[in-house]
Amino acid sequence: MKKYSIIVLFLLLFSCEDIITPDLPINEPIVVVDAWINNLEKDQVIKLSESQNYLDSSSPVPVVGASVFVYDEYQNQFTFTEVNNGEYVWSPDSIIKNIGEVGTKFYLSISLQDEGINIFSESQLNRTSIIDSVNFVRGQVPEGSYYAEFWSREEKGPGDAYWIKSYINGQLQTDYQDIITCIDAGASSEGAIIDGIPFIPPIRRAVTKFNSDDDGNFLSPFVKGDSLYVEIHSVTYQAFDFLNKTAIQINRPGGFSELFAVSLSNVPTNLVVTNISDNSINSNYPIVGFFNVSSVHGMGNTLDDEEIEKIELYNREW
Repeated sequence: MKKYSIIVLFLLLFSCEDIITPDLPINEPIVVVDAWINNLEKDQVIKLSESQNYLDSSSPVPVVGASVFVYDEYQNQFTFTEVNNGEYVWSPDSIIKNIGEVGTKFYLSISLQDEGINIFSESQLNRTSIIDSVNFVRGQVPEGSYYAEFWSREEKGPGDAYWIKSYINGQLQTDYQDIITCIDAGASSEGAIIDGIPFIPPIRRAVTKFNSDDDGNFLSPFVKGDSLYVEIHSVTYQAFDFLNKTAIQINRPGGFSELFAVSLSNVPTNLVVTNISDNSINSNYPIVGFFNVSSVHGMGNTLDDEEIEKIELYNREW
């Protein structure tokens, strides 16, 4: 009898698929701060917008009219001017070519006069790791395919946290699997000291993305003529934690596995809200997003005839 009960339970769980449209509550929008800036000699952008309800697929509503500043521990101030709705930009010039040097502390200040609040945060510009090369290699599946990887070696000293970004044919890769993070070349955890080793294979090869066609057949991640550019951004430990938790929240495949998944929740932020009137902390004003200042090193390569010759000459493969 027990055996038949299990079979009936199994059929009840897996034989029915009812489409359910949940009646989700409509929440008030929350200010979202996208403040990931770096020391590259180019425009730095901070984006302010409003959050959306879960099933809302429209473009986010920008937050306009804010006063946005970044200043460092030496009281150098960088004014971010609104150039598009919700996009605030600081541009380098012939005198100040980038936002600062490694080891410097930075502070974010955003004033929303209509809301009666200020938003503050701080970050430190940590060192990054230098990329030695970006190589294409012979792939195994499908036959005749090409993969890619980058090579970098962990610097000496206390543990460093990184965010690896990749651009394929000039296009920044932004899927959830493109949030590639690690501490000390991926070989340690926060606080450990791992010196001088190359980035481990799962990290350096994560810039290769595997896709399939409509029939489920694997496609070559790269084809002749493709380019790949890789950047290593330094991040604080707090930013490292934010990115990892964000990736977990984004990667929700649904189905039976969601019964055992971590519940959706706002990822912790390093932003603090205060009242303009008396500068007191306003813990009742919700806010999401993050502020981080990175140092960056990047390098690229193109899968051209010369690179294919090197693949064959040196028998490059994983």
